[in-house]
Amino acid sequence: MTAKGVVLARFEDVPDGGAIAVTINANTSIIIVRRGARLFAYENRCAHADYPLQRADGHVSVQEGRYLVCAVHGASYAFETGACAGGPCNRKGLKRVAIEVKNGEVRTA
Repeated sequence: MTAKGVVLARFEDVPDGGAIAVTINANTSIIIVRRGARLFAYENRCAHADYPLQRADGHVSVQEGRYLVCAVHGASYAFETGACAGGPCNRKGLKRVAIEVKNGEVRTA
């Protein structure tokens, strides 16, 4: 669990229809996704195999501007809920992280 008020990014750092990975410390990374004015955040761990979702270069794969796709086995997750949307995640979803936007900064809530 991450402490409240930790600044993760600026709102404009998250591309609309895209996602970014933010490393908090050696044990904690968060994926932030954006759909228009709405942001959603999840622990950066694939529910299928417990790997980080992003590729080795740090890029987060997004399909159709609405699904996060795990770089290792292709499990996909819905932007707005983190629910399994296909692939080997076997109906297991991502763990949500509470966030808020204050003065353009995305923070843990």
